[in-house]
Amino acid sequence: MKKKLFVVPLAITLLAASIVGCSKEESKSTESASTAGSAAPAKSKDPVTLNVRLFGAENAHYRAVDPAVKEFEKRTKDTLNTTLNLTWTPPADYGTKQQLWLTAGEDFDLFVPWDKDKNAKDGALADLSKYFNNPKYPGLQKAFSPEYINDNKIFGKTYVIPVTNAFMDMEGVYYRKDLLTKYGMKEIGSYDDLYNFLDKVSQNEKDMVPFANYGNMAFFKLFTDINAQQLEGKVFPFTGGGNPKANYLYAQIAEDGKSVAGIAAYGDPASEWAKINPKYGLDYLMNEFNQAKRFNKFIPADTLTATTGTGKQTAAGFVTLSNFMGTEAGIKAKVPNAELGFWPIFKNNQEMAPGKQSTDGKAWNFLAIPASSKKIDRTMEFLDWIFSKQENNDLFTYGIEGTNWQPVGTNQWKVPDGVDPAKNYLFPGYQLTWNPTLNRIPAGLPDQLKKYYDYQFKPETYKKNVLAGFTFDQEPVKNEIAKCNTVVQKYLPFLLSGFGDINESLSKMNADLKASGVDKIKEELKNQINSFLAQKK
Repeated sequence: MKKKLFVVPLAITLLAASIVGCSKEESKSTESASTAGSAAPAKSKDPVTLNVRLFGAENAHYRAVDPAVKEFEKRTKDTLNTTLNLTWTPPADYGTKQQLWLTAGEDFDLFVPWDKDKNAKDGALADLSKYFNNPKYPGLQKAFSPEYINDNKIFGKTYVIPVTNAFMDMEGVYYRKDLLTKYGMKEIGSYDDLYNFLDKVSQNEKDMVPFANYGNMAFFKLFTDINAQQLEGKVFPFTGGGNPKANYLYAQIAEDGKSVAGIAAYGDPASEWAKINPKYGLDYLMNEFNQAKRFNKFIPADTLTATTGTGKQTAAGFVTLSNFMGTEAGIKAKVPNAELGFWPIFKNNQEMAPGKQSTDGKAWNFLAIPASSKKIDRTMEFLDWIFSKQENNDLFTYGIEGTNWQPVGTNQWKVPDGVDPAKNYLFPGYQLTWNPTLNRIPAGLPDQLKKYYDYQFKPETYKKNVLAGFTFDQEPVKNEIAKCNTVVQKYLPFLLSGFGDINESLSKMNADLKASGVDKIKEELKNQINSFLAQKK
């Protein structure tokens, strides 16, 4: 699963689109899983309790959700007549526990599947195909187009419900704009500009960390451009996709899009990389590592080992668009006169060019219903209600209107004056409510950030890449992948943070990958991609 987690500081609660609730009432009746009925009942149904299981820690992912859930139950008493029993599990335990729930056949009706492909293959998930593109479920029909559902099928069936509001969360760098002004420097528009700014900070602000490291992978997605790599170069990283923290294979699709031209592993000899377009293959990879080496002096020296921050203020760092305003608020809480700028790191985002954002049409997160649930119809009626109109979706996403949030214009929102963000409603919409048709943006954004939001919400921003619809079935090589992942975790922090000798790290990494079975993974990946491409029309 592509877990898109917005685990953010307190201030982000002012702006993040997230929320839900919890109720412990018991139901005296259950419903058998029957054929799809009306999702907008004309009269009250028998009472039912839906057991919903999500992941999260209080105050980090959710907060004060009971009133919103009670409000839902009140509004739908005469129609859905549904009580929600919401259970939260800490993220560190969620993956293990959900497998135990499924194996034990526990009584629950809706959850976020972290191992959806395996769950579907094992027969643990209900096939929900009949509920979509079905006029009896108008909310689902409106919010989930046939293309959207088709792009997110597993083994040809709808075992999961895609949950996302856009196919990207624009990635970039935040920087202290007030310091830029202080030094008389121009706005950041390139990596050279960023380097010069950080160099000034390191010389003049001795109590600051120039660049905030992204864990032990310091620069994370900086120095990459996954969109150009996939759309222009037809080069695809595996097994981490757009996440450099997990990649160690590059697959080149032939120019005609009908077969794999080559696959190379990190540290492979030049003869293997010769089959990959160098602009998006070896040259691209080495530039990423060399840039990390160049910028290394701007991150904390203990980046690879530190488990907590330095406690010092930072002048710049990686951030997504959805988290930018929260990051700014957090910094301004300590430095009231601070002002932040945002620089998108991918070229197409900088230019806001249409048709240049690579996508496979897949969501970041998903919902699923256990095949063992006796309340599938009622669960889908609940979801149909959430997606039927903005007002319903807003209740779970933002809380109670007037109490937790206020609408601004037609598509913006804000926290009411006098409401304490530390105590206000918080819910992870990315687990339940997000959808491309039901978007709001925070009020009060700078004009440029509004333009970035508009860009990422426009359908014309995106273009399907040649591997859209392909999913690498890792089961045949799961043991080899597990071993290679251990290797990756050993070496990539050095490479992505700019520590150590690049060629030496790659050589050692390659030897360990070979010993862990990477060649078998390459062959399996090649065969699966070729089979997929051969079946495309």
